[in-house]
Amino acid sequence: MEQKGVLRTNCIDCLDRTNVAQFSAGVDALGQQLVVMGIRSSAKLDPSSNIVRMLIDMYVKIGDHIALQYGGSEAHKKVATAGTQSNNPGPMGKHKELLTSIRRYYSNSFTDRLKQDGMNLFLGYYIPSHHSVPLWE
Repeated sequence: MEQKGVLRTNCIDCLDRTNVAQFSAGVDALGQQLVVMGIRSSAKLDPSSNIVRMLIDMYVKIGDHIALQYGGSEAHKKVATAGTQSNNPGPMGKHKELLTSIRRYYSNSFTDRLKQDGMNLFLGYYIPSHHSVPLWE
């Protein structure tokens, strides 16, 4: 078996949902890869297995890092499977969600411009102008 394509997912308004969708595709791909390597005979992975739990931990960490970079806070929605919960239920979970929303609002309102300028410089999209203050000042 060889790779014949690429799967790209993107939720237009939610980075966290994109990460959850990528996790679902990742579990299926991992199952297929384990079969091809001769480690398993079935591509279906048990959601409570150690390998799926390790994959969940990796996606949660990656999701938080990406959300911090782009949204200014940890991810709202976390990857979960049967037997695990993606968010804290009850009043404490709601308070945590509120704090995350406040962090993102602050970041989007006051710090995004500098972050975007830095990304544009890194990606080579920043075009200096003689009539504007340099990005680094």
